[in-house]
Amino acid sequence: MAAAVLFAGLIAVLRWLMLAGLAGALGGLAGRGLARQYRGTAPAPLPAPWALRSSLLGVAATAALAIVVAGGHALPAVRLQPAVAPLLTTGQTGIAGVECAAFALAAGALRLRRPGLSVLPLLVVVLAEAVRAHPESIVPVGGALLSVTHLLPAVLWAGMLLYTLRAAVAWRHDPAAMRGLVRLYANAAVWLFAVVVATGVVSALVLVPLGSLLSTAYGIVVIVKAVLVAAVAALAIAGRRWLGRAPGPAGPGQAGPGQAEPGAGPGQAGPGAGPGRVTRWEACTLAVVLAVTAVLTVLTPPAAPARSGPARAAHPAAGTSRPVG
Repeated sequence: MAAAVLFAGLIAVLRWLMLAGLAGALGGLAGRGLARQYRGTAPAPLPAPWALRSSLLGVAATAALAIVVAGGHALPAVRLQPAVAPLLTTGQTGIAGVECAAFALAAGALRLRRPGLSVLPLLVVVLAEAVRAHPESIVPVGGALLSVTHLLPAVLWAGMLLYTLRAAVAWRHDPAAMRGLVRLYANAAVWLFAVVVATGVVSALVLVPLGSLLSTAYGIVVIVKAVLVAAVAALAIAGRRWLGRAPGPAGPGQAGPGQAEPGAGPGQAGPGAGPGRVTRWEACTLAVVLAVTAVLTVLTPPAAPARSGPARAAHPAAGTSRPVG
């Protein structure tokens, strides 16, 4: 049993790294595109997105995932555990291989300085994750579409926030420009957040019967994720309040680079202070949300299949796919 738990934990960590790579690559490219919409005078060049290194992270994570899943077949203590058996299907290994190849193609395009060409293979990763996550026996076809419309805005949201924070730090000596940049992100994040929450609620209703919310591991982790998303929303609202505050007047006691103005509140900063603290907390909390999502991918949802044939009843692990949380 301990070996099975460690095996599932390793898969969750690798999927978290894969999601982080996807967010850094796809969301980073989207974040730079959004930052270029700033209409004022740029006080400094925008930083390059971490798309290449994020794609390489995705290559490493998915390659390791394929090796771990394939190697799990040789471990009887792991293979015979009903909760872990669905993670060892041939389809899981194949999907990890497709994702690895897609990340590699994206990295190649980025290395050749063709970021536009890298978007398509990164979207292939999103689609592959949706197919892997698609609970086919519960919601045929619609489950994959639901997973795409949940995962894509989620990784864009996280990646765009990371890029915006980096760009805001680069522009920190011009508070007005920095706030304008963060405001561009905040306006886009409202819509991304709305889609993530709406599709997340639908996914939870499909995968977790109300009576199973507090009685199953999957349901409890779903609740934890919902609490974390609510915390992100609260931090985002606090960040909007920070955007609404005008920078404090410069004077003899003006703070130096990287320091808040004397008397400034926790969300208020002067020239050189960088983005608000709550915005940085928002990024950290989103990283935790991705980690919890990775944990959900290795847990079995409590919802019963809509259709179950004799073969599936005799072999419940066969053909089972994992849902995105």
